[in-house]
Amino acid sequence: MATFNLKIITPERVVFDEPVEQVTAVANDGELTILPGHEPLVTSLGVDVLRYVASGEEHIAAVLGGILEVGQKETVVLSDVAELHHEIDEARAHQAKERATAMTTQRAENIDVSVTELALSKATARLRAVELGKIRRKAGKGMR
Repeated sequence: MATFNLKIITPERVVFDEPVEQVTAVANDGELTILPGHEPLVTSLGVDVLRYVASGEEHIAAVLGGILEVGQKETVVLSDVAELHHEIDEARAHQAKERATAMTTQRAENIDVSVTELALSKATARLRAVELGKIRRKAGKGMR
């Protein structure tokens, strides 16, 4: 099967750098799937999960915004924060979601609503990545 290279890069590290058959991401204007031979493009990413197929198996990562650049032989995701589903601390993600949810219900003047909403989105994306990873494992897909 035809492949192309996928790199997921944050300021701290290269999260992923391997050949894949397909990448599905949520851009700010909707979901898109990249296959080998896709036309070059650059788009901004939303705070959500990124799915990719490598060696016939689907894998999940939480990508908390960033840029997706599709080239001739390589697709690059540049994000401030990106984690593979098995790297996410589920308990910490639940705690972060609870804190953000509590802050959104408060009406204090010193709360920055956009920061609170972003924190809630990030925690939700992390938890979604963990849950999708669990579902794939239970289905016997052998995710890593």
